[in-house]
Amino acid sequence: MYKILLSLWFLILVVFIIFGISSAQINNTPNSPGSTISDTSGQISSSTVHTEIDKKERLEKAIRYQKAKNTHYFLDQGYTLILLVLFLFVGISAYLRRQIEKFTRKRFWVVAFYTFLFLILAFIFGFPSSYYGFSLEQKFGLSNQNFSQWFGEQLKGLLVVAIIGLLSVEGIYLALKKSPRRWWIYVSVVFIIFTVVLVNLAPVLIMPLFNKFTPLPKGELRDKLIALSQKANVPVEDIFTVDMSKQTKEANAMFTGLGNTKRVVLGDNLVKEYTPDEIEVVIAHEMGHNLLHHIWKMIIFSAIMSAIGFLIIHLLGGGIINKYRNKLKIENMADVASLPLFLLIFSIYGIITMPVMPTYSRHAEKQADKFALDITHNKEAFISAMNKLAYDNLSDPNPSPVIEFLLYDHPPIAKRIEFAEEYKF
Repeated sequence: MYKILLSLWFLILVVFIIFGISSAQINNTPNSPGSTISDTSGQISSSTVHTEIDKKERLEKAIRYQKAKNTHYFLDQGYTLILLVLFLFVGISAYLRRQIEKFTRKRFWVVAFYTFLFLILAFIFGFPSSYYGFSLEQKFGLSNQNFSQWFGEQLKGLLVVAIIGLLSVEGIYLALKKSPRRWWIYVSVVFIIFTVVLVNLAPVLIMPLFNKFTPLPKGELRDKLIALSQKANVPVEDIFTVDMSKQTKEANAMFTGLGNTKRVVLGDNLVKEYTPDEIEVVIAHEMGHNLLHHIWKMIIFSAIMSAIGFLIIHLLGGGIINKYRNKLKIENMADVASLPLFLLIFSIYGIITMPVMPTYSRHAEKQADKFALDITHNKEAFISAMNKLAYDNLSDPNPSPVIEFLLYDHPPIAKRIEFAEEYKF
């Protein structure tokens, strides 16, 4: 049961991280399958007054950037599906398993070695797409990393995913072997438990692997945020800054963690460029997520969606293997060579249900915006933060309704500003 506990979340990471599908985007940019409710509400500000010509040119650049990013996202979805299909029907998956079985027939080691090789191959084949995403950030002037710095973080991420991914796949196939008919129920139930554990531990175990967290020095800003947390009745363990500027020109802020790891985290770009009032509004938005229980609701919602996905895999997987047994050369779903089929079905399910999570997230974000306005009574700071985001983060303030429906986990900038302007206290 312990190995099953580790399975679901990192199986999803295998699909959405290793195959190069973008991870969660920060506010007001297209969402991705792994998005969470804890993204920030503000981005870096401009230290200069922008002319109308500057703003027009910046808007045109933002539209080009978002169009390129959206195109990359959809092409990457298709690329992922093609890779998984080829891995299955060309016989690569079964070939890997057969080669491993020449050295060991023990199920645990067959699954472990297969998973390790699969992750490496997935990283290699997914690299062109990942690199193109990095090159877009470079081309449009949003990245502060050179190639070696970016690639180093990619390798570090691969190592993290490999360690916990090995455990996750072992858990999945242990469940499939021990309970072929009810494995999907066990994995689905465990999703909730493990997600809670992950949300609790990520701020102290995972995030510090990539960035340095430093307590926010005493002063006006810290006092303002402490007062805000007291006013909102949201106790926090501490307030930190994080050196995001080593990776990006963007800024971020999070109210992250659960229980004893609950904390406010401010990106260093945010601290340097935003006014205390703007930062207060940003953090008030994040505290709204906490008070309105959005994280818990998202965990439950995700668990339900995932349970449906695993049930679909359970219902379809065996039939597909039986129908194409000669081509696949896979014995059954408990055969680790079925992993690409597992991921293929889950990926198609994710594409079909693509608008579901962003639709819920946009609703939650609007509620958090309302909370931020209610508790700060500062429309000016909120609108200022949104305008700076649109300018500096190359956000399209009015994306296509179709793109908004499919991908945006936050309302577009123009809608958030309009909401604030018309809001009645």
